[in-house]
Amino acid sequence: MTVDLEKIVKTDQQYLIHPLYHPNDAKNPFVWIKGEGSILRAADGREYIDGLAGLWNVTLGHGRKELAEAAARQMEQLAFTSAYTGHTNLPAIQLAERLSGVSYQSINHFFFSSGGGDANDSAIKTARFFWISQGKTEKIKIISREHAYHGVTMGAMSATGIASYWPMFGGKLPGFIHIPSPYPYRYASSNSSVTQGRAAADELEKAILREGPETVAAFIAEPVQGAGGLLVPQDDYFPRIREICDKHSVLLISDEVITGFGRTGKWFGLEHWNIQPDIM
Repeated sequence: MTVDLEKIVKTDQQYLIHPLYHPNDAKNPFVWIKGEGSILRAADGREYIDGLAGLWNVTLGHGRKELAEAAARQMEQLAFTSAYTGHTNLPAIQLAERLSGVSYQSINHFFFSSGGGDANDSAIKTARFFWISQGKTEKIKIISREHAYHGVTMGAMSATGIASYWPMFGGKLPGFIHIPSPYPYRYASSNSSVTQGRAAADELEKAILREGPETVAAFIAEPVQGAGGLLVPQDDYFPRIREICDKHSVLLISDEVITGFGRTGKWFGLEHWNIQPDIM
């Protein structure tokens, strides 16, 4: 495939808005033209290993003809229908049923969204709606962790624990609180009588008590923190988190955008610690 690389880059700079970057940082961008399995080919002919699998989402690899053919067959039969009340369709029903067979036992109803940030926004809204529907209208605060990445929609960005994101859009939305990450090489506790993982988990209980359990809807966490540095928690961290959430009636949201569907060797990330989330 022959391309005019200079023209492509010029057209890109003239018309395309890229996420989370300044144009000065991409004057000589990679221009990807083809992918096969885990290999990406750039317009200049060089090949690279796609170590991130796209943006964590090309789990089965590039160029999978059977996936393209399945998508084409479905689009020929039925391109789209909504799932609003009074409407449904076979692929959505079949996928939801299939997911119920591989997900946590606690998760057996599914809402399909268009991406990770949208999914986390939906999870946050679901947690708030759950408590409001129970008559606990003040129980709306969301606790997450430093270094967390949950997306860049307004709600997911407010849960994201990378502070440099917030000023660009007027700061976080109200009702979002951050606690320290269990980052094994950086987290330090003044309590030497418990393990590092237990101490890091106890930061959640401190925050819940400080804010008031009657105001906290949910704790959202990635089983392994991704953009924050691929931070694998201590083995006693999530069991203690689950205990704290149960104790204070706080929902546990597992953000599995990066860890889901086998990426960590289990179907979903919290399975490594035998933990069941309330929302995924």
